[in-house]
Amino acid sequence: MKGVGPKRAQEFQRKGIQSLEDALYYFPLRYEDRTRICGPKDLYKVEEGTSISVLATIQSVREIPLKGKKSRLIELVAIGDDGGLLSCTWFQSYKGLKEKLEIGKKFIFQGKLKKFRGAPQIIHPEFELQTASTSKKQKKSIHWGRVVPIYSRSEILSQKFIRETLFHCLEIAVPQLNDLLPDQVREKHQLISIQDAFKEIHFPSNYFAIDQISSNNLPPAYRRFIFEEFFKFQLILKMDRTKIKKLPAQSFSGKNELFELIKAQLPFELTQGQKQAIEEIRKDVAEPIAMNRIVQGDVGSGKTLVAILSACNILDQNAQVALMAPTEILAEQHYRLVQSLFENSSIRVALLTGSLPKKEKEKIQLGIREGHYHFVVGTHALIQASVQWNNLGLVIIDEQHRFGVNQRTQFLAQPGSNLSPHMVTMTATPIPRSLALTVFGELQVSTITELPAGRSPIKTKVIAGSERNKLYNLIKKEVSTGRQAYLVYPLVSESESEGFEHLKSVEKEFVRLKNGPLAELNIAFVHGKLPNEERLKIMNEFKEGKVHVLLSTTVIEVGVDVPNATVMGIENAERFGLSQLHQLRGRIGRGKHQGYCVLVTDSKPPSTSQANFDLEEGVEEESPWVRLQKLEISTSGFEISEFDLKLRGPGDFFGTKQSGSPTFRLADLVRDIDLLENARNAADLILQDDPNLSNAEHTNLKKWSSKVLEAASKNLKSG
Repeated sequence: MKGVGPKRAQEFQRKGIQSLEDALYYFPLRYEDRTRICGPKDLYKVEEGTSISVLATIQSVREIPLKGKKSRLIELVAIGDDGGLLSCTWFQSYKGLKEKLEIGKKFIFQGKLKKFRGAPQIIHPEFELQTASTSKKQKKSIHWGRVVPIYSRSEILSQKFIRETLFHCLEIAVPQLNDLLPDQVREKHQLISIQDAFKEIHFPSNYFAIDQISSNNLPPAYRRFIFEEFFKFQLILKMDRTKIKKLPAQSFSGKNELFELIKAQLPFELTQGQKQAIEEIRKDVAEPIAMNRIVQGDVGSGKTLVAILSACNILDQNAQVALMAPTEILAEQHYRLVQSLFENSSIRVALLTGSLPKKEKEKIQLGIREGHYHFVVGTHALIQASVQWNNLGLVIIDEQHRFGVNQRTQFLAQPGSNLSPHMVTMTATPIPRSLALTVFGELQVSTITELPAGRSPIKTKVIAGSERNKLYNLIKKEVSTGRQAYLVYPLVSESESEGFEHLKSVEKEFVRLKNGPLAELNIAFVHGKLPNEERLKIMNEFKEGKVHVLLSTTVIEVGVDVPNATVMGIENAERFGLSQLHQLRGRIGRGKHQGYCVLVTDSKPPSTSQANFDLEEGVEEESPWVRLQKLEISTSGFEISEFDLKLRGPGDFFGTKQSGSPTFRLADLVRDIDLLENARNAADLILQDDPNLSNAEHTNLKKWSSKVLEAASKNLKSG
């Protein structure tokens, strides 16, 4: 494309634009109505901050050196045909700018109106020379005299340059487009053609505000693309699912003795959600078809207990149960819980992790193979080739999003048996209801919405790095009342920090805090690289209250249960995902005391994220504070997962983000639920009549689906 050299090409690539197709799908952030061209006098009646297009002739231009800086400021005064004056200012000049601003020539100036001592002014305007009559020029310009797209941009790619480049991409690509949607689908659902849709979404005929779109007023181009996104997504899923066979499994029904024994030991009553989830699992495992159920619930809602109680039915009938956790710390904690629950029964429990000595590992593997161990808790070590099960009936996977889809499926094929184990996966990163309906059609979902009695909502606050002492003072105050605290960091040591020198590390911060702000407290640190025995020793000392403050990486993200801990401080919080931060926050407030989560970030707050002047609309300056503040206002994992879904799209929820698989750029899974249903029905009808897409009218669909089906189906099926 004209004007795209190596530097700009690299910047486009960073934004995901390498091909004409990428460019077409680089949709605007919003639009500006530039259909009206004003004279300077009109602007006295216009509200400051309004986007304006002004026609005026340059009267004077002056360049002013800025003290102590290499850059220069440019000031311009232009006069309109109505005799009114307009001033324009560039705080950062660039090579050739002054030469373009020819005195005596008529220009269109575009930008946000500011008023300096009541007089109209534009800072860093877009501008275009008028070389023909206004009416004739207006038809040709892509920057004014029309509804104009505003894109996400960067310092290297100006708004004007992106707009011009994408306009030319449209000119080249649109005539070559083949419509994936068959004519009968478009006619039935009143959808415009793909050619019209791309033209309208980039350069609409009429102005509309994207943030005010609702299900009742979707612009035609939006409606078309949203329907297509859902349709493509559903088509791939349905074509994939036709290949999935229901796997045979053992049927477990009837016995409740062990369940009643374990339940009677509990010092509390199960919540209604826990009871319902147990009943749903009990019904599933009674069938001779492998269960595939996900138990979702917020941090601390008691999912692990549900899974263990559900395992009783399988153990009662002499089959084995495996519980796989993502970290050794969590596996060890689960092992202790399972062991304590079954200590008055005949159930033999084992722990299998990668760090066990070879002889001990081989002994446990032999016990698994011979059926000596009934309930085995472990990490990835459970899916090694050397582990062979005697009679595996149930697999429980904790924090399922932490495992790759291929790792989860290794349990399904048991050598020497044509039966698959039943499977329960647990997650505290809830799947939004809309996504569950759309994607996980064949996956049963149990949802635990209540928290155990006596839990107080955790108070969360985002603070700047310069305010760290507030966090340390809070820790000291809580410790003085007998409580404990966590401090979480993104790095283990300085050796990891190459290219990330601004990030905090556990080991370096331990030394600093020990000799400084927290010198009077007993502090310790753990991370995944510590020897197993040392890590366990420190964790036990923390649980016993001997350690006041535990510094850690995200090794403590899931499952660590110390009810006395009330403060969670997270450094470089902008480096973590929202769901991960919510998980970390869930480590506190597990007792009767109020919990406090402090998110520390060195990123600039929204108010200071740009320079002292508004350079240009669409500058990519999204402050992490905006995202982090969602955690201040919500303690619900379900709300956070909905917000995460909007930020990330659905790809991450499959456990793998497959390149080339369909993603949602415009569709909102909540707002557009009706279009989702329509698209799902349309995909159903097509596949009922033409399952292999062999008909002539499905040629384009066949070509497209063959490109993505193999990779996408592999991941979606196993996930």
